[in-house]
Amino acid sequence: MGALNPLFLLAGAAISIPIWLHLFQKHETRRIIFPALRYLERTEREHARTIRLRQLLLMLTRIVILILLVAAGARLYFGGRGTAHPATAAVIVLDNSLSSGLVVGDVRVLDRLKELAAAALDEATSEDRFWLVRAGEPWIPAIPGTATEVRASVEETEPSDAGGDLSGALERAARLLETSGMEHREIHLLSDLQATGFTTGSRPGPAGAFDVVAWTGQRAQGTNRALTSVMVGAGLPPLEGQRADVTVSALETTSEEDTVRVPARLIVNERIRGAATLAPGSETTIALPPSGTGWIEGYVDADPDALRADDRRFFAFRSRPAPQVARAGDVSVFVAEALGVLENAGRVRLAAAGDADALVSGNGEGLDRRSSRTASLIVPSDDPALLPALNRRLAEAGIPWVYEPSATAGERELEGVALPESLSGVRVRARYELTLAGDPPAPSRTLAEVGGRPWAVEGSDGAGRRYLLIGSPMDASGTTLPVSTGMLRFIDWVAGAWAGAGGAQAEVTTGSHLPAPAAATSVRFPDGTESEIDATRVVRGTGVAGLYTFLAADSVVAIVALNPPPEESRLEPLAEENFPDAIGRSVTEVDRAGSWPRAVFRSRQGPELWWPFLLAGLALLILESLMATSGERNPLAFRREAESTQADGVD
Repeated sequence: MGALNPLFLLAGAAISIPIWLHLFQKHETRRIIFPALRYLERTEREHARTIRLRQLLLMLTRIVILILLVAAGARLYFGGRGTAHPATAAVIVLDNSLSSGLVVGDVRVLDRLKELAAAALDEATSEDRFWLVRAGEPWIPAIPGTATEVRASVEETEPSDAGGDLSGALERAARLLETSGMEHREIHLLSDLQATGFTTGSRPGPAGAFDVVAWTGQRAQGTNRALTSVMVGAGLPPLEGQRADVTVSALETTSEEDTVRVPARLIVNERIRGAATLAPGSETTIALPPSGTGWIEGYVDADPDALRADDRRFFAFRSRPAPQVARAGDVSVFVAEALGVLENAGRVRLAAAGDADALVSGNGEGLDRRSSRTASLIVPSDDPALLPALNRRLAEAGIPWVYEPSATAGERELEGVALPESLSGVRVRARYELTLAGDPPAPSRTLAEVGGRPWAVEGSDGAGRRYLLIGSPMDASGTTLPVSTGMLRFIDWVAGAWAGAGGAQAEVTTGSHLPAPAAATSVRFPDGTESEIDATRVVRGTGVAGLYTFLAADSVVAIVALNPPPEESRLEPLAEENFPDAIGRSVTEVDRAGSWPRAVFRSRQGPELWWPFLLAGLALLILESLMATSGERNPLAFRREAESTQADGVD
C-alpha cells in the first residue's frame, strides 16, 4: 500500500481525542444516597453493562471514522496492476548478440524482443528514466533518456556477430540503477536466455538487489548447424608456393540421432577452391592450392539455416618467402632447437645478422650488427650477474629499457590485451623487471603482463628498427613456453608476422579489442568504412564478423579475420533452477507477450481508495448518530420509572 499525500497521515493523531474523552473525562461527584433513590441504584446497576458496551462501541466507531477520513485525505492506494505507477528508473537489457538473429517462424528473435521493449515503453510516463544496455555490443555507452529517446535506440538496434555476456550486462544495469537516485528501480531482461551468456555460481545473481522482469517466452528450438573454427596450416601459414590444409570444425549436436553431415566450401579470393562434408562435432581438412606472394583472403561457408551468422568463418594470411633469421649469443637450447626445426621445414632461412629479417639476441649480443630492416628479439640470460652487460648493450643500441632483478615470486599466467596467441596459457616461473629508462623515440607497447607488470614489450629505436623484449630466460626454469607446443609457433610468429613478413593470425572473436600493428595508421572495417587509429592503438566496436584491414597510408600492413565465438552457436537456454544464481533472487518470469506490458513497473499502483473511505466514513457517521441518540434517556419516562419503583417499595 502507498500514499499519494503521505504527510496527511500525521492527522491520524486525532484518534486520541475520543480515547481521551472516553477514559479521562468522567465527572467525579460526591454521592449522597436518599432513601427514595435506593431503588434507582438497582435500576442503574441493571443497565450499567449495556451502557458501557454502548460507550465502547461509540468510541471505536468515532476512532474508525477518524482513521477513514485520514486515509481518504492521504489518498491511500493498494499496489496492483493499474495503469499508474510512481517515477521509476528502468534499465532495458536487450540481448542483440549473434543468437538473437535466429529466425523462428518468419520473425527474428531480436525483432520480437524489440516489440516487447516498445510495449514496456508505451507504459512509461514523463517522470520515468531509462537506460538501454545492448548485451551484444557492450562497448556502446548506456546514456539515460526518456521513453521516446530510448525507443529510437531500440528501433535502430540490429543483431551483432559478437557474443552476449548477459551476466556482465546485468552487473552493468545494477550499477546504473545504484547511481540513479530514484526510489523505484527495476531491470527489464529481454533475451533468449542462452545458457552460455550467463555465469552461474554460489553467490546471488548480479542483479539480486533489484526487481528483474525476465522474458522467458523465447526458447530456442531445433538443431543449429554451425562452423566453429577454421585454421590454415595448423597455425603455421603456408609459405610462397607451398600447399596447405585448411582445418574446419563443426558444432557438436545435442541429439545422438542427428547424423546429418554439414557441407563446407572453401572460398579464396571469391573463388571456390575446395569442398568437404563433416559430421556434427567433428573436423575435416580441405586442401589449399599453392599461392604467390601477397595477402590471401578467404572463408569457409556452410549451407544457410535459421541462424545464418555462424555458417561462415573467415581467414587471412600473407603468403611470403621464408624469412631470414639470425641468432647471436646464448639464446638457450630451446630457441636453438626451434630455429633448427623451422629451418628443416623450410619456414626460416638462417643468415648473418646484417642480412636477416629478424635477429634472436641472447643477452643483447649482435644488436650492433643489425641492418636497418632487422627486427630483434632480446632473450635475457638466466644469470642475473649478466644484467649490467645486457643493459649496456640495450643503451648502446638505442633501446630505452633496462632489466632489473625482481623480488616477486610465484608462478603466474601471462595476460594482456595484445597477448600473442602463441603466448596464451604460458605461465611464468621466474622473471626480471622491465623498466623504462628514458624517453623512447617512438611509443612502446606492452604485449604481455605478469601481475600488471610488463613482461613482453615492443617498440622501435631511433633508426626505426623494431625490438621485442621478454622478461624471462627461454628455459624451463623461466616459463612453461620452452616445453610447450607454443614454442615453435612463437618463434615462427616472431620471424614472420611480428618482424614484418606477415603471416596468419590466430582466430580472433568478434567483440574483442583488436590491437593495431605498430605501422598502421587506419583500419578498414568489413563494411568498407575506414577509421583512423587513435592514441590507444586499439580498435573497438568489432561487432561484425569479417576481415579488418590495417593500413599505413594506402599500403596494407595486416589483415585480421574476426569470427563469432563458438559459444553463441549453442542455443540451449538457461535452466530455470539456475535463475537465482545467474540473474537474481527477485525475478518475475513472463512467457506471454500480452502479459509483458502489465508485468513491468513492479511498483504500479492500483485504484485510489479515497472514495470508498469517504463512503464508509459517512455510513459510520450515520450509525454513530443513531447509536448516540438511542442512548439518551427520556426525562419523563425516567421519572415515571422512578416513581413506580418508589411506590412499589412503599407498598
